[in-house]
Amino acid sequence: MKVLCICARGMNRSRYLAKYLRGKGYSTKWGGVEPFEKPEWKWNPVSQDKVDWAEVIIIVRKRVGKLFKNKFKTKGKKVIVFDVSDSQRLAPKGFRNLSFDEFQKKWTRPQLRKAIKPFLPLGK
Repeated sequence: MKVLCICARGMNRSRYLAKYLRGKGYSTKWGGVEPFEKPEWKWNPVSQDKVDWAEVIIIVRKRVGKLFKNKFKTKGKKVIVFDVSDSQRLAPKGFRNLSFDEFQKKWTRPQLRKAIKPFLPLGK
């Protein structure tokens, strides 16, 4: 099954989720719908070609889903939307003072695994 994971910029959540699902045997791609403000950081944009390739599209945040739906045609594909943020200011207090990497390991990635779990196996 071909799965496209989408977050805001295609640099963090969608990339991690694609890697996680690849480990479960899915063929994956990832990307983002918002360009990053810092040109030295390479973002991975979603394209209509990636959308057309996918059988399932996973959008990691409701806000991102609205942007995605305004830019791309899904042609009746299965679209799953969670609401997992990677913003430390939105996380519980105990996670707000961690380094970026520790925050990802201890908060964002577990939240993504928890959010996808009810949908596995995909395509059922």
